[in-house]
Amino acid sequence: MKVSKILINLLIIIILTVAIIEVAFFSLKGYTRHGDEIVVPDFVGLNCDSVISLYQDEYNFILLDSIYSKQYPEGSFYQQDPLPNSNVKKGRNLYYVKVSEAPEKVVMPNLRNLSLRQAMVLLRSNGLSVSDLEFVEYFAKNAVVDQMFEGETIEPGTEIIKGSKVRLVVGYGNDDKKTHLPNLLTAEMNDVRRMLHEASLNIGNEIYMDNDDETEYKVYKMNPSYDIETLVTLGSSVDVWYRSENLFDFDSYGRELFKKDSVLAVMKKKKFEEDTIKYITDSFDYILTHRRFSFDSIDKEYDKNLVFDRDYLEYIYRDDDDNVDSIYNEVLENRTDYYYED
Repeated sequence: MKVSKILINLLIIIILTVAIIEVAFFSLKGYTRHGDEIVVPDFVGLNCDSVISLYQDEYNFILLDSIYSKQYPEGSFYQQDPLPNSNVKKGRNLYYVKVSEAPEKVVMPNLRNLSLRQAMVLLRSNGLSVSDLEFVEYFAKNAVVDQMFEGETIEPGTEIIKGSKVRLVVGYGNDDKKTHLPNLLTAEMNDVRRMLHEASLNIGNEIYMDNDDETEYKVYKMNPSYDIETLVTLGSSVDVWYRSENLFDFDSYGRELFKKDSVLAVMKKKKFEEDTIKYITDSFDYILTHRRFSFDSIDKEYDKNLVFDRDYLEYIYRDDDDNVDSIYNEVLENRTDYYYED
């Protein structure tokens, strides 16, 4: 009799414990809405008012900022958090950045009498950039004489759309109106315009030889061709050819260019005949033009037959071992290991 009461009490305790646990889990599930998840759509590019009206029961929309963008329509989503395809609870806060209906504006700084380099730095710090350079007669070389926007002088303090490009009128100076070409070869496309402007030059024609995203392009060729001794008139235009680094081996291309520059520098230092230097230059140009610089294994095998090494020099000079030795040995003394074929 006494044992039965103990068993009954124990059973009651177990039943109550199980019941309490079940009630607790059920309550917690209801509180957290476990399993009640929804997938976040991709709102980027869609009109904010329309989206909020349609999804206001699913999300609590919170505006973080408004920015100007040409990529998406005015009044549309520019960014969102959580990201598209995220699993969230219904009623979750959704933070977003909206494309403003008016472009952001900045104040035009005063660039007059600054050096070209100072003016470019100041423009960048104000969210602006240089469109091109116009050189005029002025006593101070590379000094900014005037600042132009859309064909007219723009005064300091004028509000201008952020990201706009400004033409700079710059002085020739009283000295020679020539400047050295910068070496653009293998440079990234986004750096080309800045590099030319810093050298007091303008961008000319831009030719895209591959079909890829512009962030993948680097300079494959330029006209006038780069030479450390070449001088061009201030404000001249330079044409540029681009290739995609996803399709073109710029590392190998850069090594061959370095090799060409090294060999020619040695020949000029030793005062070789101009005809000989031209022959070597033409030989390098032939190699650089006809090598494929591809990542494909078959193309790489083909490229091995077009390498400027000692064998190639011996082929050029035939039986003239003195020329081969004088060029090749001196290059080896000043070389950067890894760039040259022994």
